[in-house]
Amino acid sequence: MPDLYSSYTDLAGHEIEGVAYERRSVPVASATWCSIAIHGGGIEAGSGEMARYVAAGRMQHYEFAGILPSGNSRLHVTSTHFDEPICQGIVFNSRRCLSFHGYTGVAGVPETSLGGLDTDTAARIGDALTRAGFRVVTAAQEINGNDPANIANRTLLGAGVQLEMSNALRASFFPGGDLSRAMRDSGQRTPAFYAYANAVLSAYNNQGMVSQGSINVSRWTTVSWSSADVDVVCAMGTDKLATGGPHFLHLVGRYQDASNNYLARLACNTDQTITLTLRKRVSGTETLLATASNTGGLVHAPGRMFWVRLQITGSTLRARVWQDGAAEPPDWAVIVTDSSLTAAGAIGTRSILSTANTNTLPVTASYDGFQQLTPQRMTVTRSVNGIAKAHAAGAPVQLAQPAIVAL
Repeated sequence: MPDLYSSYTDLAGHEIEGVAYERRSVPVASATWCSIAIHGGGIEAGSGEMARYVAAGRMQHYEFAGILPSGNSRLHVTSTHFDEPICQGIVFNSRRCLSFHGYTGVAGVPETSLGGLDTDTAARIGDALTRAGFRVVTAAQEINGNDPANIANRTLLGAGVQLEMSNALRASFFPGGDLSRAMRDSGQRTPAFYAYANAVLSAYNNQGMVSQGSINVSRWTTVSWSSADVDVVCAMGTDKLATGGPHFLHLVGRYQDASNNYLARLACNTDQTITLTLRKRVSGTETLLATASNTGGLVHAPGRMFWVRLQITGSTLRARVWQDGAAEPPDWAVIVTDSSLTAAGAIGTRSILSTANTNTLPVTASYDGFQQLTPQRMTVTRSVNGIAKAHAAGAPVQLAQPAIVAL
């Protein structure tokens, strides 16, 4: 059925806020993700509650909620026409967006139709939901969220994730399958609600930030890895342009301790160029192994993220870099052979500011999508002062808590 209103602007000219609908938002300082429900309340019951719980102090949150005693479907504004300014401000300034919706689906079949242009994040969420026992299907064209104008895709990356939850699935989140406002407002939830939310959050928790309050101090974040061969990838960036001296961000492999490890280092230079190098630290001495001759003309900017991939196989080290939102290049930017470190060790990240750096501190380093690409999987069990420990658990490697770690 066509929408009654062509946009939020149209709706707001005919409906009374506080009587027909409410706008709810919760800001979270320094959050780079947002969790939204533009058809919350009684429009697509259960979508707002899920978006709110997933956000819960981790992400920016927005909900447009229908609060009419009945007939809330008339308040539905399609995602490509949703021009509500608070929501736009949140999404436009977020790197990633999770947009929760509801659809009818097949009677009695609890399932999620996944869509949106952020296919990497959607794939991680789909895998996590499947492992948790939830049915996931590829969204049909009419609800696939692939239109660039969809509010979920209006992020800094131009991509988001749309989670369409069937009636049966949303009903399973509340005792007795009761989707009424009274039940939803009561706070009662079933174990399925929390299992679903935690599965979605497992795709979020492999990102984090490190607040660097001093120069020339290393901040390490690592997880154990049982194999000497590693293949890790992560997006990284900083919140300021480098002044005086570079910002250094690293992927780490075969980490024995802070004095013995291999590094793929991304330097954010004072002229905004990017330099990628392979390095080693042996007995506390850091040595340059090789410098990439071509990084594709990448330009550093505050908040701009760059993917780095580090592969160590036997005595061969490889690395490459590309800007977030672009395709991974097929060729390695730098390759070198070194046999100084041969034993298995941890994987992770290192953040450090040049001794010449003159930025107003702190400088915040951001990491997102950290993943070990070989079959072994791990999850964080605890994180203390930015140093995360892990155990094998059948999920993507999670490196740091999703909050600023101030060291």
